[in-house]
Amino acid sequence: MFNKIEIDDINLTISQLLDPYPIKIEVLFEEQLQQNCSLINKVKKTGMETIVRNSMGHTCERCSLKEYTSAEIFMIKPITQDRKVIGILLISGAEGQEAWFLDNYPKMDVQLDFCREWISNKVENENLRKQNHSILEEVNGLFSFIQDPVLIVGPDGTIHNMSHRAGLEFTMSKSILMGENITEIIPHDDWLKVKNSKKPQEWKISCTIKNGKQKLFTIMVKPLMTNGTIVSFLINLTPIIESKKKENEQRVLYTFHDVKGTSDSIQNVIDIGKRIAPSDTTVLLRGESGTGKEVFAQAIHSASDRTDGPFIALNCAAIPESLLESELFGHVKGAFTGATGDKAGRFELANSGTIFLDEIGDLPLPLQAKLLRVVQERKIERLGDTKSTPVNVRIITATHRNLEELVKYGEFREDLYYRLNVIPIMIPPLRERREDIPILIDYYLNKVSKELVRPPKRISEVVLERLLSYAWPGNIRELQNVVHHFIQLEIGDLVTIESLPNYFQTAANKEPVRKRESSLPSKTGESINEKEMIIELLDQYGRDTCAKKKVAIQLNISLPTLYRRITKYKIK
Repeated sequence: MFNKIEIDDINLTISQLLDPYPIKIEVLFEEQLQQNCSLINKVKKTGMETIVRNSMGHTCERCSLKEYTSAEIFMIKPITQDRKVIGILLISGAEGQEAWFLDNYPKMDVQLDFCREWISNKVENENLRKQNHSILEEVNGLFSFIQDPVLIVGPDGTIHNMSHRAGLEFTMSKSILMGENITEIIPHDDWLKVKNSKKPQEWKISCTIKNGKQKLFTIMVKPLMTNGTIVSFLINLTPIIESKKKENEQRVLYTFHDVKGTSDSIQNVIDIGKRIAPSDTTVLLRGESGTGKEVFAQAIHSASDRTDGPFIALNCAAIPESLLESELFGHVKGAFTGATGDKAGRFELANSGTIFLDEIGDLPLPLQAKLLRVVQERKIERLGDTKSTPVNVRIITATHRNLEELVKYGEFREDLYYRLNVIPIMIPPLRERREDIPILIDYYLNKVSKELVRPPKRISEVVLERLLSYAWPGNIRELQNVVHHFIQLEIGDLVTIESLPNYFQTAANKEPVRKRESSLPSKTGESINEKEMIIELLDQYGRDTCAKKKVAIQLNISLPTLYRRITKYKIK
Protein backbone atom coordinates (compact mmCIF):
# COMPACT_ATOMS: atom_id res chain seq x y z
CA MET A 1 0.00 0.00 0.00
CA PHE A 2 2.59 2.54 1.18
CA ASN A 3 6.36 2.23 1.35
CA LYS A 4 8.33 2.87 4.57
CA ILE A 5 9.06 6.51 3.73
CA GLU A 6 5.40 7.22 3.05
CA ILE A 7 4.36 5.51 6.31
CA ASP A 8 6.93 7.56 8.23
CA ASP A 9 5.50 10.73 6.64
CA ILE A 10 1.98 9.74 7.74
CA ASN A 11 3.18 9.08 11.30
CA LEU A 12 4.96 12.43 11.37
CA THR A 13 1.83 14.27 10.23
CA ILE A 14 -0.35 12.52 12.82
CA SER A 15 2.16 13.24 15.62
CA GLN A 16 2.21 16.93 14.66
CA LEU A 17 -1.59 17.08 14.73
CA LEU A 18 -1.69 15.62 18.24
CA ASP A 19 1.44 17.34 19.51
CA PRO A 20 -0.41 19.24 22.32
CA TYR A 21 -1.22 15.93 24.03
CA PRO A 22 1.35 13.94 26.05
CA ILE A 23 0.86 10.76 24.07
CA LYS A 24 2.61 8.44 21.66
CA ILE A 25 0.77 7.45 18.45
CA GLU A 26 1.69 4.99 15.71
CA VAL A 27 -0.11 4.17 12.45
CA LEU A 28 0.03 0.47 11.58
CA PHE A 29 -1.35 -1.02 8.37
CA GLU A 30 -2.65 -4.54 7.91
CA GLU A 31 0.60 -5.94 6.49
CA GLN A 32 2.45 -4.75 9.64
CA LEU A 33 0.14 -6.55 12.06
CA GLN A 34 0.35 -10.06 13.51
CA GLN A 35 -2.34 -12.09 11.77
CA ASN A 36 -2.98 -14.51 14.69
CA CYS A 37 -3.16 -11.87 17.42
CA SER A 38 -6.46 -12.30 19.25
CA LEU A 39 -6.62 -8.60 20.08
CA ILE A 40 -6.04 -7.47 16.50
CA ASN A 41 -8.45 -10.09 15.19
CA LYS A 42 -11.12 -8.82 17.58
CA VAL A 43 -10.66 -5.23 16.32
CA LYS A 44 -10.71 -6.38 12.67
CA LYS A 45 -13.79 -8.51 13.24
CA THR A 46 -15.86 -5.96 15.17
CA GLY A 47 -14.42 -2.73 13.74
CA MET A 48 -14.59 -1.35 17.25
CA GLU A 49 -11.87 0.34 19.29
CA THR A 50 -10.41 -1.31 22.35
CA ILE A 51 -8.28 -0.23 25.34
CA VAL A 52 -5.73 -2.40 27.15
CA ARG A 53 -5.33 -1.40 30.75
CA ASN A 54 -2.71 -4.00 31.60
CA SER A 55 -0.38 -5.36 28.92
CA MET A 56 0.09 -8.51 30.96
CA GLY A 57 -3.31 -9.58 29.72
CA HIS A 58 -2.04 -9.46 26.18
CA THR A 59 -0.26 -12.81 25.90
CA CYS A 60 0.49 -13.14 22.12
CA GLU A 61 4.03 -14.38 21.65
CA ARG A 62 6.20 -12.20 19.43
CA CYS A 63 3.17 -9.94 18.84
CA SER A 64 3.80 -7.06 16.46
CA LEU A 65 2.14 -4.64 18.89
CA LYS A 66 5.00 -5.14 21.34
CA GLU A 67 7.41 -4.00 18.60
CA TYR A 68 5.70 -0.59 18.53
CA THR A 69 4.79 0.04 22.19
CA SER A 70 6.04 -1.12 25.58
CA ALA A 71 3.32 0.76 27.45
CA GLU A 72 1.21 -1.07 30.03
CA ILE A 73 -1.84 0.93 28.97
CA PHE A 74 -2.68 1.57 25.29
CA MET A 75 -5.66 1.99 23.00
CA ILE A 76 -6.36 0.65 19.52
CA LYS A 77 -8.59 2.57 17.08
CA PRO A 78 -9.40 0.84 13.76
CA ILE A 79 -8.89 2.60 10.41
CA THR A 80 -11.64 1.43 8.06
CA GLN A 81 -12.47 1.69 4.40
CA ASP A 82 -15.61 0.25 2.81
CA ARG A 83 -16.41 -1.35 6.23
CA LYS A 84 -13.11 -3.19 6.23
CA VAL A 85 -10.30 -2.63 8.76
CA ILE A 86 -7.15 -1.69 6.82
CA GLY A 87 -5.04 -0.54 9.76
CA ILE A 88 -5.04 0.80 13.31
CA LEU A 89 -4.02 3.79 15.40
CA LEU A 90 -1.93 2.58 18.35
CA ILE A 91 -2.12 5.25 21.11
CA SER A 92 -0.45 5.27 24.51
CA GLY A 93 0.62 7.85 27.08
CA ALA A 94 4.05 9.40 26.90
CA GLU A 95 6.65 8.22 29.40
CA GLY A 96 5.33 8.92 32.89
CA GLN A 97 1.92 10.02 31.52
CA GLU A 98 0.07 6.69 31.63
CA ALA A 99 -2.31 7.89 34.38
CA TRP A 100 -3.07 11.11 32.45
CA PHE A 101 -3.75 9.07 29.31
CA LEU A 102 -6.12 6.72 31.10
CA ASP A 103 -8.08 9.67 32.54
CA ASN A 104 -8.16 11.88 29.42
CA TYR A 105 -8.24 9.70 26.26
CA PRO A 106 -12.00 10.34 25.72
CA LYS A 107 -11.20 14.04 25.24
CA MET A 108 -9.11 13.18 22.17
CA ASP A 109 -11.83 11.26 20.33
CA VAL A 110 -12.63 14.03 17.83
CA GLN A 111 -8.96 14.53 16.87
CA LEU A 112 -8.32 10.79 16.65
CA ASP A 113 -11.41 10.19 14.48
CA PHE A 114 -10.25 13.00 12.20
CA CYS A 115 -6.87 11.28 11.88
CA ARG A 116 -8.54 7.96 11.05
CA GLU A 117 -10.69 9.62 8.35
CA TRP A 118 -7.72 11.44 6.90
CA ILE A 119 -5.66 8.23 6.67
CA SER A 120 -8.62 6.33 5.14
CA ASN A 121 -9.02 9.00 2.43
CA LYS A 122 -5.29 8.99 1.78
CA VAL A 123 -5.35 5.22 1.30
CA GLU A 124 -8.35 5.50 -1.03
CA ASN A 125 -6.65 8.18 -3.12
CA GLU A 126 -3.50 6.08 -3.32
CA ASN A 127 -5.49 3.07 -4.49
CA LEU A 128 -7.26 5.20 -7.13
CA ARG A 129 -3.94 6.64 -8.24
CA LYS A 130 -2.48 3.18 -8.68
CA GLN A 131 -5.64 2.00 -10.42
CA ASN A 132 -5.61 4.97 -12.81
CA HIS A 133 -1.89 4.54 -13.37
CA SER A 134 -2.48 0.89 -14.24
CA ILE A 135 -5.29 1.79 -16.63
CA LEU A 136 -3.23 4.54 -18.25
CA GLU A 137 -0.29 2.17 -18.64
CA GLU A 138 -2.56 -0.30 -20.43
CA VAL A 139 -4.02 2.45 -22.62
CA ASN A 140 -0.59 3.90 -23.34
CA GLY A 141 0.66 0.45 -24.28
CA LEU A 142 -2.15 0.16 -26.79
CA PHE A 143 -1.07 3.38 -28.52
CA SER A 144 1.78 1.58 -30.25
CA PHE A 145 -0.82 -0.60 -32.01
CA ILE A 146 -3.49 2.02 -32.73
CA GLN A 147 -3.62 3.08 -36.39
CA ASP A 148 -6.24 5.82 -35.92
CA PRO A 149 -5.58 9.41 -34.74
CA VAL A 150 -6.31 9.09 -30.99
CA LEU A 151 -5.36 11.30 -28.03
CA ILE A 152 -5.59 11.03 -24.23
CA VAL A 153 -6.20 14.50 -22.74
CA GLY A 154 -6.43 15.43 -19.06
CA PRO A 155 -9.23 17.59 -17.59
CA ASP A 156 -6.87 20.58 -17.66
CA GLY A 157 -6.29 20.11 -21.40
CA THR A 158 -2.82 18.58 -21.15
CA ILE A 159 -2.12 15.99 -23.87
CA HIS A 160 -0.97 12.90 -21.94
CA ASN A 161 -0.54 10.58 -24.88
CA MET A 162 -1.39 10.21 -28.55
CA SER A 163 -1.03 7.74 -31.37
CA HIS A 164 1.65 8.18 -34.00
CA ARG A 165 -1.08 8.76 -36.60
CA ALA A 166 -2.41 11.75 -34.64
CA GLY A 167 0.99 13.43 -34.95
CA LEU A 168 0.97 12.80 -38.70
CA GLU A 169 -2.47 14.39 -39.04
CA PHE A 170 -1.20 17.56 -37.33
CA THR A 171 2.13 17.36 -39.22
CA MET A 172 3.92 17.61 -35.86
CA SER A 173 5.88 14.96 -33.98
CA LYS A 174 4.34 13.14 -31.04
CA SER A 175 7.18 14.27 -28.74
CA ILE A 176 6.43 17.95 -29.47
CA LEU A 177 2.68 17.72 -28.82
CA MET A 178 2.74 15.55 -25.67
CA GLY A 179 2.62 17.74 -22.60
CA GLU A 180 1.20 20.67 -24.56
CA ASN A 181 -2.33 21.99 -24.07
CA ILE A 182 -4.96 20.71 -26.48
CA THR A 183 -5.93 24.32 -27.32
CA GLU A 184 -2.67 24.50 -29.30
CA ILE A 185 -4.39 22.46 -32.01
CA ILE A 186 -8.16 22.86 -31.47
CA PRO A 187 -10.10 26.09 -30.82
CA HIS A 188 -10.72 26.99 -27.18
CA ASP A 189 -14.52 26.94 -27.68
CA ASP A 190 -14.35 23.37 -29.03
CA TRP A 191 -12.19 22.29 -26.07
CA LEU A 192 -14.85 23.67 -23.71
CA LYS A 193 -17.40 21.45 -25.47
CA VAL A 194 -15.08 18.47 -24.99
CA LYS A 195 -14.43 19.38 -21.35
CA ASN A 196 -18.13 19.61 -20.57
CA SER A 197 -18.92 16.25 -22.16
CA LYS A 198 -20.42 13.85 -19.63
CA LYS A 199 -21.08 11.09 -22.14
CA PRO A 200 -19.68 10.00 -25.54
CA GLN A 201 -20.36 12.65 -28.20
CA GLU A 202 -19.41 13.35 -31.80
CA TRP A 203 -19.08 16.62 -33.69
CA LYS A 204 -16.99 18.39 -36.34
CA ILE A 205 -14.15 20.79 -35.54
CA SER A 206 -11.48 22.73 -37.39
CA CYS A 207 -7.95 22.04 -36.08
CA THR A 208 -4.76 24.02 -36.56
CA ILE A 209 -1.96 22.04 -38.17
CA LYS A 210 1.60 23.05 -39.03
CA ASN A 211 2.11 26.49 -40.61
CA GLY A 212 -1.23 27.66 -39.20
CA LYS A 213 -3.35 25.82 -41.79
CA GLN A 214 -6.79 24.52 -40.83
CA LYS A 215 -8.01 20.95 -41.23
CA LEU A 216 -11.51 19.61 -40.61
CA PHE A 217 -12.04 16.58 -38.38
CA THR A 218 -14.95 14.62 -37.02
CA ILE A 219 -14.13 13.94 -33.35
CA MET A 220 -15.56 11.31 -31.04
CA VAL A 221 -15.04 12.11 -27.33
CA LYS A 222 -15.35 9.55 -24.54
CA PRO A 223 -14.84 10.78 -20.95
CA LEU A 224 -12.84 8.31 -18.79
CA MET A 225 -14.26 8.31 -15.27
CA THR A 226 -13.35 6.92 -11.84
CA ASN A 227 -15.93 6.97 -9.05
CA GLY A 228 -18.02 9.47 -11.02
CA THR A 229 -15.09 11.84 -11.61
CA ILE A 230 -13.65 12.51 -15.07
CA VAL A 231 -9.91 11.74 -15.00
CA SER A 232 -9.19 12.14 -18.74
CA PHE A 233 -10.77 12.23 -22.20
CA LEU A 234 -10.27 9.76 -25.01
CA ILE A 235 -10.47 11.70 -28.30
CA ASN A 236 -10.69 9.90 -31.65
CA LEU A 237 -10.24 12.08 -34.76
CA THR A 238 -11.40 11.26 -38.29
CA PRO A 239 -10.21 13.67 -41.01
CA ILE A 240 -13.20 14.76 -43.09
CA ILE A 241 -10.93 14.92 -46.13
CA GLU A 242 -10.20 11.24 -45.61
CA SER A 243 -13.86 10.26 -45.64
CA LYS A 244 -14.31 12.25 -48.85
CA LYS A 245 -11.27 10.50 -50.34
CA LYS A 246 -13.01 7.19 -49.71
CA GLU A 247 -16.02 8.45 -51.65
CA ASN A 248 -13.75 9.58 -54.46
CA GLU A 249 -12.08 6.17 -54.49
CA GLN A 250 -15.48 4.57 -54.99
CA ARG A 251 -16.39 7.07 -57.73
CA VAL A 252 -13.20 7.59 -59.76
CA LEU A 253 -12.98 11.17 -60.97
CA TYR A 254 -12.55 12.02 -64.65
CA THR A 255 -9.34 13.42 -66.10
CA PHE A 256 -8.63 15.27 -69.36
CA HIS A 257 -7.78 11.87 -70.84
CA ASP A 258 -11.48 10.99 -70.49
CA VAL A 259 -12.52 13.97 -72.66
CA LYS A 260 -12.74 12.27 -76.04
CA GLY A 261 -12.40 14.09 -79.33
CA THR A 262 -9.84 15.42 -81.82
CA SER A 263 -11.79 18.39 -83.19
CA ASP A 264 -10.19 21.82 -82.89
CA SER A 265 -13.10 23.11 -80.80
CA ILE A 266 -12.77 20.46 -78.07
CA GLN A 267 -8.97 20.47 -78.12
CA ASN A 268 -8.96 24.23 -77.55
CA VAL A 269 -11.18 23.79 -74.50
CA ILE A 270 -8.92 21.01 -73.15
CA ASP A 271 -5.86 23.22 -73.62
CA ILE A 272 -7.49 26.06 -71.67
CA GLY A 273 -8.53 23.65 -68.90
CA LYS A 274 -5.01 22.26 -68.55
CA ARG A 275 -3.49 25.76 -68.41
CA ILE A 276 -5.77 27.03 -65.65
CA ALA A 277 -5.95 23.77 -63.62
CA PRO A 278 -2.85 24.36 -61.42
CA SER A 279 -4.15 27.72 -60.15
CA ASP A 280 -7.02 28.32 -57.69
CA THR A 281 -8.81 30.67 -60.10
CA THR A 282 -12.61 30.51 -60.13
CA VAL A 283 -13.93 28.88 -63.33
CA LEU A 284 -17.33 29.22 -65.03
CA LEU A 285 -18.18 26.36 -67.39
CA ARG A 286 -20.82 27.20 -69.98
CA GLY A 287 -22.56 25.02 -72.48
CA GLU A 288 -25.76 23.20 -73.34
CA SER A 289 -27.09 20.38 -71.20
CA GLY A 290 -25.26 17.14 -71.77
CA THR A 291 -22.03 18.62 -73.10
CA GLY A 292 -20.00 17.25 -70.17
CA LYS A 293 -19.54 20.23 -67.89
CA GLU A 294 -19.07 18.12 -64.76
CA VAL A 295 -16.56 15.92 -66.59
CA PHE A 296 -14.54 19.08 -67.31
CA ALA A 297 -14.88 20.24 -63.70
CA GLN A 298 -13.58 16.90 -62.43
CA ALA A 299 -10.75 16.94 -65.01
CA ILE A 300 -9.67 20.42 -63.85
CA HIS A 301 -9.71 19.22 -60.23
CA SER A 302 -7.73 16.08 -61.11
CA ALA A 303 -5.05 18.15 -62.88
CA SER A 304 -4.78 20.67 -60.02
CA ASP A 305 -2.70 20.73 -56.85
CA ARG A 306 -5.92 19.86 -54.99
CA THR A 307 -6.22 16.44 -56.60
CA ASP A 308 -5.73 14.70 -53.21
CA GLY A 309 -8.54 16.81 -51.71
CA PRO A 310 -12.28 16.17 -52.04
CA PHE A 311 -14.35 17.02 -55.10
CA ILE A 312 -17.85 18.00 -53.93
CA ALA A 313 -20.59 18.59 -56.50
CA LEU A 314 -24.01 20.15 -55.96
CA ASN A 315 -26.75 20.79 -58.51
CA CYS A 316 -28.35 24.07 -57.45
CA ALA A 317 -31.51 23.30 -59.44
CA ALA A 318 -32.03 19.87 -57.86
CA ILE A 319 -32.36 20.99 -54.20
CA PRO A 320 -35.51 22.73 -52.88
CA GLU A 321 -34.84 26.38 -52.01
CA SER A 322 -35.77 25.77 -48.36
CA LEU A 323 -32.97 23.20 -48.01
CA LEU A 324 -30.36 24.71 -50.31
CA GLU A 325 -28.79 27.07 -47.76
CA SER A 326 -28.29 24.23 -45.28
CA GLU A 327 -26.82 22.02 -48.02
CA LEU A 328 -24.35 24.71 -49.08
CA PHE A 329 -23.30 26.17 -45.74
CA GLY A 330 -24.45 23.63 -43.11
CA HIS A 331 -26.45 24.28 -39.94
CA VAL A 332 -26.17 24.07 -36.17
CA LYS A 333 -28.42 22.18 -33.79
CA GLY A 334 -31.80 23.87 -33.39
CA ALA A 335 -31.39 26.12 -36.45
CA PHE A 336 -34.76 24.88 -37.72
CA THR A 337 -37.31 22.18 -36.99
CA GLY A 338 -35.62 18.84 -37.49
CA ALA A 339 -32.06 20.15 -36.99
CA THR A 340 -31.23 17.69 -34.23
CA GLY A 341 -27.47 18.15 -34.53
CA ASP A 342 -24.72 20.12 -36.20
CA LYS A 343 -24.16 19.42 -39.90
CA ALA A 344 -21.34 20.52 -42.19
CA GLY A 345 -22.35 21.99 -45.55
CA ARG A 346 -20.83 21.23 -48.96
CA PHE A 347 -18.33 24.08 -48.65
CA GLU A 348 -16.91 22.63 -45.41
CA LEU A 349 -16.84 19.14 -46.90
CA ALA A 350 -14.90 20.53 -49.88
CA ASN A 351 -12.23 22.08 -47.64
CA SER A 352 -8.75 21.67 -49.20
CA GLY A 353 -10.42 20.56 -52.43
CA THR A 354 -12.86 21.73 -55.09
CA ILE A 355 -16.57 22.53 -54.96
CA PHE A 356 -18.56 22.29 -58.19
CA LEU A 357 -21.84 24.21 -58.29
CA ASP A 358 -23.83 23.06 -61.31
CA GLU A 359 -26.77 25.08 -62.68
CA ILE A 360 -25.56 28.19 -60.86
CA GLY A 361 -28.01 30.25 -62.88
CA ASP A 362 -30.85 28.64 -60.90
CA LEU A 363 -29.50 29.76 -57.52
CA PRO A 364 -32.16 31.88 -55.69
CA LEU A 365 -31.31 35.57 -55.27
CA PRO A 366 -31.17 35.50 -51.42
CA LEU A 367 -28.52 32.78 -51.55
CA GLN A 368 -26.57 34.62 -54.25
CA ALA A 369 -25.68 37.29 -51.68
CA LYS A 370 -24.38 34.66 -49.24
CA LEU A 371 -22.44 32.91 -51.99
CA LEU A 372 -20.87 36.27 -52.97
CA ARG A 373 -19.45 36.62 -49.43
CA VAL A 374 -18.00 33.11 -49.55
CA VAL A 375 -16.40 33.77 -52.96
CA GLN A 376 -14.91 37.05 -51.71
CA GLU A 377 -13.80 36.07 -48.19
CA ARG A 378 -13.59 32.25 -48.32
CA LYS A 379 -15.58 32.09 -45.06
CA ILE A 380 -18.91 30.39 -44.40
CA GLU A 381 -21.47 30.82 -41.66
CA ARG A 382 -23.66 27.84 -40.81
CA LEU A 383 -27.40 28.37 -40.71
CA GLY A 384 -28.31 29.43 -37.16
CA ASP A 385 -24.68 30.15 -36.19
CA THR A 386 -22.90 33.44 -35.55
CA LYS A 387 -19.38 32.10 -35.96
CA SER A 388 -17.59 32.27 -39.32
CA THR A 389 -15.52 29.28 -40.43
CA PRO A 390 -12.70 29.72 -42.95
CA VAL A 391 -12.77 27.35 -45.93
CA ASN A 392 -9.99 26.63 -48.38
CA VAL A 393 -11.78 25.69 -51.59
CA ARG A 394 -11.57 26.19 -55.31
CA ILE A 395 -14.92 27.15 -56.84
CA ILE A 396 -16.02 25.86 -60.23
CA THR A 397 -19.51 26.72 -61.43
CA ALA A 398 -21.50 25.72 -64.51
CA THR A 399 -24.67 26.76 -66.28
CA HIS A 400 -26.56 26.26 -69.54
CA ARG A 401 -28.45 29.52 -69.08
CA ASN A 402 -27.64 32.96 -70.47
CA LEU A 403 -26.30 34.66 -67.35
CA GLU A 404 -25.99 38.01 -69.13
CA GLU A 405 -29.73 37.98 -69.81
CA LEU A 406 -30.42 36.98 -66.19
CA VAL A 407 -28.28 39.91 -64.98
CA LYS A 408 -30.09 42.26 -67.36
CA TYR A 409 -33.49 41.30 -65.95
CA GLY A 410 -32.34 41.32 -62.31
CA GLU A 411 -32.52 37.54 -61.83
CA PHE A 412 -28.79 37.17 -61.19
CA ARG A 413 -26.53 39.49 -59.21
CA GLU A 414 -24.13 41.42 -61.39
CA ASP A 415 -21.38 41.46 -58.72
CA LEU A 416 -21.61 37.68 -58.30
CA TYR A 417 -21.54 37.24 -62.09
CA TYR A 418 -18.21 39.06 -62.33
CA ARG A 419 -16.82 37.13 -59.37
CA LEU A 420 -17.67 33.78 -60.97
CA ASN A 421 -16.88 34.70 -64.58
CA VAL A 422 -13.11 34.98 -64.00
CA ILE A 423 -12.20 32.17 -66.42
CA PRO A 424 -15.21 31.38 -68.65
CA ILE A 425 -14.93 28.16 -70.67
CA MET A 426 -17.48 27.45 -73.39
CA ILE A 427 -17.91 23.73 -74.07
CA PRO A 428 -19.09 23.22 -77.67
CA PRO A 429 -22.25 21.22 -78.42
CA LEU A 430 -21.88 17.91 -80.24
CA ARG A 431 -23.35 19.25 -83.48
CA GLU A 432 -20.40 21.64 -83.76
CA ARG A 433 -17.85 18.84 -83.46
CA ARG A 434 -19.33 16.13 -85.69
CA GLU A 435 -15.90 14.72 -86.53
CA ASP A 436 -15.74 13.57 -82.89
CA ILE A 437 -18.95 11.51 -83.14
CA PRO A 438 -17.25 8.30 -84.49
CA ILE A 439 -14.63 8.55 -81.73
CA LEU A 440 -17.29 8.99 -79.05
CA ILE A 441 -19.41 6.14 -80.44
CA ASP A 442 -16.39 3.83 -80.44
CA TYR A 443 -15.49 4.88 -76.87
CA TYR A 444 -19.00 4.28 -75.51
CA LEU A 445 -19.39 1.06 -77.50
CA ASN A 446 -16.39 -0.45 -75.71
CA LYS A 447 -17.24 1.10 -72.35
CA VAL A 448 -20.90 0.02 -72.27
CA SER A 449 -20.10 -3.42 -73.68
CA LYS A 450 -17.67 -4.02 -70.80
CA GLU A 451 -20.19 -2.74 -68.25
CA LEU A 452 -22.92 -5.03 -69.62
CA VAL A 453 -20.46 -7.92 -70.19
CA ARG A 454 -21.39 -8.17 -73.88
CA PRO A 455 -19.22 -8.49 -76.98
CA PRO A 456 -18.69 -5.17 -78.83
CA LYS A 457 -20.89 -4.60 -81.88
CA ARG A 458 -20.16 -3.13 -85.29
CA ILE A 459 -22.02 -0.13 -86.68
CA SER A 460 -23.57 -0.42 -90.13
CA GLU A 461 -22.82 2.38 -92.58
CA VAL A 462 -26.49 3.40 -92.70
CA VAL A 463 -26.60 3.74 -88.90
CA LEU A 464 -23.35 5.72 -88.79
CA GLU A 465 -24.62 8.11 -91.47
CA ARG A 466 -27.81 8.62 -89.51
CA LEU A 467 -25.89 9.26 -86.28
CA LEU A 468 -23.57 11.73 -88.06
CA SER A 469 -26.44 13.69 -89.59
CA TYR A 470 -28.49 13.89 -86.37
CA ALA A 471 -28.60 17.25 -84.54
CA TRP A 472 -28.00 15.78 -81.03
CA PRO A 473 -29.95 18.28 -78.92
CA GLY A 474 -29.05 16.22 -75.81
CA ASN A 475 -25.38 16.24 -76.80
CA ILE A 476 -23.00 13.59 -75.38
CA ARG A 477 -25.49 12.46 -72.74
CA GLU A 478 -28.00 11.64 -75.46
CA LEU A 479 -25.35 9.87 -77.56
CA GLN A 480 -24.38 7.74 -74.59
CA ASN A 481 -28.03 6.78 -74.04
CA VAL A 482 -28.42 5.84 -77.73
CA VAL A 483 -25.37 3.57 -77.52
CA HIS A 484 -26.86 1.92 -74.42
CA HIS A 485 -30.11 1.49 -76.33
CA PHE A 486 -28.76 -0.33 -79.36
CA ILE A 487 -26.23 -2.47 -77.43
CA GLN A 488 -29.03 -3.90 -75.32
CA LEU A 489 -31.61 -4.26 -78.12
CA GLU A 490 -29.49 -5.39 -81.07
CA ILE A 491 -29.44 -9.18 -81.22
CA GLY A 492 -26.75 -9.56 -83.88
CA ASP A 493 -23.23 -8.22 -84.15
CA LEU A 494 -24.14 -5.42 -86.59
CA VAL A 495 -26.16 -2.46 -85.36
CA THR A 496 -29.01 -1.61 -87.73
CA ILE A 497 -31.53 1.23 -87.91
CA GLU A 498 -34.08 -1.04 -86.21
CA SER A 499 -31.93 -1.09 -83.05
CA LEU A 500 -31.95 2.71 -82.72
CA PRO A 501 -34.58 4.63 -80.72
CA ASN A 502 -37.89 5.18 -82.56
CA TYR A 503 -37.22 8.83 -83.43
CA PHE A 504 -34.16 7.77 -85.46
CA GLN A 505 -36.20 5.22 -87.41
CA THR A 506 -38.91 7.80 -88.16
CA ALA A 507 -36.31 10.23 -89.42
CA ALA A 508 -34.76 7.48 -91.57
CA ASN A 509 -38.10 6.73 -93.27
CA LYS A 510 -38.83 10.37 -93.97
CA GLU A 511 -35.34 11.24 -95.11
CA PRO A 512 -33.54 8.28 -96.68
CA VAL A 513 -29.81 8.36 -96.38
CA ARG A 514 -28.09 8.97 -99.71
CA LYS A 515 -25.91 6.15 -100.81
CA ARG A 516 -22.47 7.12 -101.93
CA GLU A 517 -20.61 5.56 -104.80
CA SER A 518 -17.16 4.49 -103.90
CA SER A 519 -14.31 4.75 -106.32
CA LEU A 520 -12.39 2.22 -104.28
CA PRO A 521 -11.97 -1.34 -105.60
CA SER A 522 -14.68 -3.61 -104.25
CA LYS A 523 -13.25 -6.98 -105.03
CA THR A 524 -11.38 -8.83 -102.34
CA GLY A 525 -8.41 -9.44 -104.57
CA GLU A 526 -7.91 -5.70 -104.97
CA SER A 527 -7.84 -4.94 -101.21
CA ILE A 528 -4.05 -4.60 -101.24
CA ASN A 529 -4.28 -1.81 -103.84
CA GLU A 530 -7.01 -0.18 -101.75
CA LYS A 531 -4.82 -0.22 -98.65
CA GLU A 532 -1.85 1.23 -100.56
CA MET A 533 -4.05 3.98 -102.01
CA ILE A 534 -5.29 5.01 -98.53
CA ILE A 535 -1.74 4.98 -97.12
CA GLU A 536 -0.50 7.08 -100.04
CA LEU A 537 -3.22 9.71 -99.56
CA LEU A 538 -2.68 9.79 -95.77
CA ASP A 539 1.01 10.34 -96.35
CA GLN A 540 0.15 13.15 -98.74
CA TYR A 541 -2.46 14.99 -96.65
CA GLY A 542 -1.61 13.91 -93.10
CA ARG A 543 -3.36 11.89 -90.39
CA ASP A 544 -5.33 14.49 -88.43
CA THR A 545 -9.10 14.83 -88.74
CA CYS A 546 -8.99 17.63 -91.34
CA ALA A 547 -6.53 15.64 -93.48
CA LYS A 548 -8.72 12.53 -93.27
CA LYS A 549 -11.68 14.57 -94.50
CA LYS A 550 -9.65 15.49 -97.60
CA VAL A 551 -8.66 11.82 -98.09
CA ALA A 552 -12.32 10.77 -97.88
CA ILE A 553 -13.26 13.39 -100.50
CA GLN A 554 -10.50 12.14 -102.81
CA LEU A 555 -11.75 8.57 -102.43
CA ASN A 556 -15.41 9.67 -102.80
CA ILE A 557 -16.41 7.99 -99.54
CA SER A 558 -17.71 9.27 -96.23
CA LEU A 559 -15.40 9.98 -93.31
CA PRO A 560 -16.89 7.11 -91.23
CA THR A 561 -16.27 4.72 -94.12
CA LEU A 562 -12.65 5.87 -94.24
CA TYR A 563 -12.29 5.24 -90.51
CA ARG A 564 -13.64 1.71 -90.99
CA ARG A 565 -11.22 1.02 -93.85
CA ILE A 566 -8.31 2.33 -91.78
CA THR A 567 -9.32 -0.03 -88.96
CA LYS A 568 -9.88 -2.92 -91.37
CA TYR A 569 -6.40 -2.64 -92.87
CA LYS A 570 -4.74 -1.76 -89.54
CA ILE A 571 -3.25 1.39 -90.99
CA LYS A 572 -1.23 3.41 -88.48
